Amino acid sequence: MENKLISFSQNSAQAFAPAHISGIFIIDIKKDPIHSGSMGTGICLEDGAVTTVRSAKETAIKINGEVNHAATTLSVIKLLTKKPVLVETKLSIPIGAGFGASAAGALSTALAVNKALSLDRTFNDLAKAAHVAEVKKRTGLGDVAGITCGGIDIRKHAGIPPIGNIDRIPCSDEIISWVCFGEISTKSVLSDDIKKKSINKAGRVRLKELLKKPTINNFFRQSRAFAKEIDLMSPQVRDAIEAVEAAGGIASQAMLGNTVFALNDNGALSEFGDVKKSRISHAGAHLL
Repeated sequence: MENKLISFSQNSAQAFAPAHISGIFIIDIKKDPIHSGSMGTGICLEDGAVTTVRSAKETAIKINGEVNHAATTLSVIKLLTKKPVLVETKLSIPIGAGFGASAAGALSTALAVNKALSLDRTFNDLAKAAHVAEVKKRTGLGDVAGITCGGIDIRKHAGIPPIGNIDRIPCSDEIISWVCFGEISTKSVLSDDIKKKSINKAGRVRLKELLKKPTINNFFRQSRAFAKEIDLMSPQVRDAIEAVEAAGGIASQAMLGNTVFALNDNGALSEFGDVKKSRISHAGAHLL
């Protein structure tokens, strides 16, 4: 995704936030959303969200040119200001497919609102607002934390720093390919107590195994094992992962989405649909 800085009128700003694909997660929801979120690991991509914010007569949100309710982004705006703004977000990733689109939209909006309205908040304050909005709306738990730093994050404690504890797996800017088969409702999974227990049991085991050998290859191996153990794979996802492995690559399921993402798929994903590619982003969310 090419991020171009373009000139705007006074009281306007633009920010970027990378996509974030969770491979493993452990749900940790408390009464206080600031202390809630997820532990786990995920990977950031150069594709993501570019958001432009400018002063307006009334608050409105557009995503890819269409007016959108965007509850999480609207919640972020309300947490930061009472002034009306026009928010225009361009996404190069699908919504509801495991790419952290709501988190990318929320954090890029927070950064741009802060700049456009001269709110003078710190980065962690803005990330905290985006994180709280995500948790309250149940559109995600750990994506905002992941996209604050870029790369392959390891979230050792839920939340945004200094409450959250985020480390990273060193890696180069590898190309990640993916194919999307549809959506999975994050809210429906997070409201299912039986599914949450299964997720947390598998998540603790797989995160522990990843920490023994924090490499990109082990990230994919443990993510794949996690996806298999929590039993959210559709037949298409299962077949696509097996095809990538047969071709010498490694793959897993994006959490939470009906999506397969892979390293070195060697063309195996092409038989399953429209394949997209993006490099790993080592830059977290930032102003443009």
